[in-house]
Amino acid sequence: MKDLGIPEEKTKPDLKRLLQLCDKNWELIEEKTIELLLMLFLIPKSQRHSLDQDARNGLTPIKLRAKSAKFAKATVKAQMASFKRFGVWPDWDHPYLTLDPEYEAAQIEVFGQMVFKRYIYRRRKPVHWSPSSCTALAEAELEYPEVHVSKSMYAVFKLLTTPTKDGLLDEFPKLSLAIWTTTPWTIPANAAVAVNSKLQYAIVEVQSPSPDVTSSSEDGKKRIGSVLKGSKIPFFIVALDLLSTLESKWNVKLAVKKTVFGSDLENCRYAHPINGEECPVVIGGDYITTESGTGLVHTAPGHGQDDYITGLKYNLPIISPVEDEGKFTEEAGIFEGLDVLGDGNAAVIDHLDQLSSIIMVEPYKHKYPYDWRTKKPTIFRATAQWFASVEGFREAAMDAISQVVWTPSQGVVMGLQIPTRFEFYFSSISDLSSPLQRLKNPSLHFNPSQLPVTHLPTRFTSLLGKYIFASLFFLFVSLDFLDVIAKLIMFSFSFSIYRINDGFGENPVKQPFECDD
Repeated sequence: MKDLGIPEEKTKPDLKRLLQLCDKNWELIEEKTIELLLMLFLIPKSQRHSLDQDARNGLTPIKLRAKSAKFAKATVKAQMASFKRFGVWPDWDHPYLTLDPEYEAAQIEVFGQMVFKRYIYRRRKPVHWSPSSCTALAEAELEYPEVHVSKSMYAVFKLLTTPTKDGLLDEFPKLSLAIWTTTPWTIPANAAVAVNSKLQYAIVEVQSPSPDVTSSSEDGKKRIGSVLKGSKIPFFIVALDLLSTLESKWNVKLAVKKTVFGSDLENCRYAHPINGEECPVVIGGDYITTESGTGLVHTAPGHGQDDYITGLKYNLPIISPVEDEGKFTEEAGIFEGLDVLGDGNAAVIDHLDQLSSIIMVEPYKHKYPYDWRTKKPTIFRATAQWFASVEGFREAAMDAISQVVWTPSQGVVMGLQIPTRFEFYFSSISDLSSPLQRLKNPSLHFNPSQLPVTHLPTRFTSLLGKYIFASLFFLFVSLDFLDVIAKLIMFSFSFSIYRINDGFGENPVKQPFECDD
């Protein structure tokens, strides 16, 4: 795990943490996850209205599993009938079903080996998060209305140092990086400014500002910041191709004093606009273009996928000072408790303006992800998730792929034969993330249908049962022990063990999700 940049102590089993998770989250995860899946996906819409509150209260996890299995098997039969009509899949007596005990047993065996070889680790990664429903969302659960309006912001970050002694600061003492963002609330999580190494950047001086440059529009939609209102306007770094666009938008004349490539800006250091800490200028990917903005991208690895990938490359901190309901945490300092999509966003803009960092603020109409259930906007937010490092078993996976008989054996693109998409996938991916979590707990992140972590004895509902299970897991766990578990599961023990429900007490006590991170 050291090779992956993960401290070894973070990968060691933590009995205390496991017991905390067992005590606080076990029952609600068990019941609510299955209930959610059943309500959303397994019960036909025509039957959902019949499940009133009393009926839902009567659906215990055991009954939910029975209904789920019954529905799944009925669906498989219907699918088989359809496929048979087309002459597809000749071996109808041996279907591939993930609910078979044999499938669960195989997962236990493989996962056990991955755990002992330390392929499984945990870190934070940004996901689509819905503050209105307090849950992570998959891409398929998002809507993108075109009527969303964000407060876009042009701001400047003061440059502190350059990689060489005879750098830009010797020639331009007051030099700043000009950035543009549609999410000002992510500025407290800023960790870097990214540039495109292939783009040309210009050091510009503001000249001949228009008479109305110091005033805002009458309708209040466009707001000129304190930077352009000051008597001493600093030099800016912006993309050369965006010069005319920015002149028109800011209503100023920009004189080019010098040009450099993005690669020349790498490893420059600037002052964080809020806390003043030194942050680096880094090289981003092809997502940095001259279609909009300034050509320099404010980078917060805890609040964006592209930012996250760039952050991993440069080992940047993954900061996400936002709680489940979309409010700033204590980590955000003076913004604590404010709604990031509301007053928190406005507060960040006002604070930066007081620090003479705002060039201009204006509304920006664009597509933005909304929660398809609540019809309210979502955010990107880093949560703690589990990963499987592919580096340790890439060779074995590629070897297994090569032994599969593919039909057709190769793909054809523009007359050229290429390997299967699985070969492309495993040859380039660095790790596998577990599926997006449901409900409000970002720390327990395994999907029962993908990784059988939650298929362990979840009906041990008393404290005694949980402590015994946790102790056995850490004191006696070994490959042989997991092999025994896998064999028990193969003989349908996975379904029997769920029925050990009344020997350890009554129905589980309802309690909010909690996790001591």
